[in-house]
Amino acid sequence: MRLNTKKLTYGGLMTALVFVATAFVPQIPIPFTQGYVHLGDSMVFVAAILLGWQYGAIAGGLGSALADLYLGFYIWILPTLIIKALMGAIVGFMGKTYREKKLKAIKNVINVVIGGGWIITGVYMKNLLNVRLREIENSELAMKLVNEFEQIKNLQDLSNLIDYVQSFLLAAIVIIPLVVVMISILFRYKDKEVFGLSNLVGMATAGIWMVIGYYFAGSLITGSLIVPIFSVPFNILQFVVGVVIAFPISIAIKRTRYLDNIQ
Repeated sequence: MRLNTKKLTYGGLMTALVFVATAFVPQIPIPFTQGYVHLGDSMVFVAAILLGWQYGAIAGGLGSALADLYLGFYIWILPTLIIKALMGAIVGFMGKTYREKKLKAIKNVINVVIGGGWIITGVYMKNLLNVRLREIENSELAMKLVNEFEQIKNLQDLSNLIDYVQSFLLAAIVIIPLVVVMISILFRYKDKEVFGLSNLVGMATAGIWMVIGYYFAGSLITGSLIVPIFSVPFNILQFVVGVVIAFPISIAIKRTRYLDNIQ
């Protein structure tokens, strides 16, 4: 990674913005997993789109981990550092235009793998929900979930929540790829670099990685493969909102021309 003062300055600024958007903009607590939903992903996306995969990884990983430290979510610091660093790296790598045939081929492979991988992963998690969550409805774990989640008053409410999570995941399996393609087609004329399909696929891929990464991290932290499944809709919503916010911010910054000669 070639270093220059201007790019280092912007990298530090983006790390700070990730921290602020994560730690100071009001968060939504996630029941069961001791986590929270925030707007920090939008700044991770912006950093990666504007500064490249290296600085996207640094800003995403360091800024997000510092936010967990500041907010007292100590158990999540290491998982967040890894998950968000890779999240920024994915967006930055996928969004860049490469001349080397090898790198172009890698991007093409990733594009193909991601489309199929998201569908396979989504179907797998939905089936896992169907098989594993039904087992807990009359178990001791079910009563624990009812007691921990204020909105759940009884086992029927828990059953309704299970159905909702399954429906949400099924919708996400279908809608996310369609929305990525539609946005790219409809808005590419505004800024081919920002609205290019690679950027959109990169953000979708990074978001999916974040959802899966936090699911398995939550499984290790809670000691259960079942409990973190309830965080899946929250995390999907978080990265979708992050994408929506990142687009106008990225376009506005690019139009200022301040970042033109820092690569």
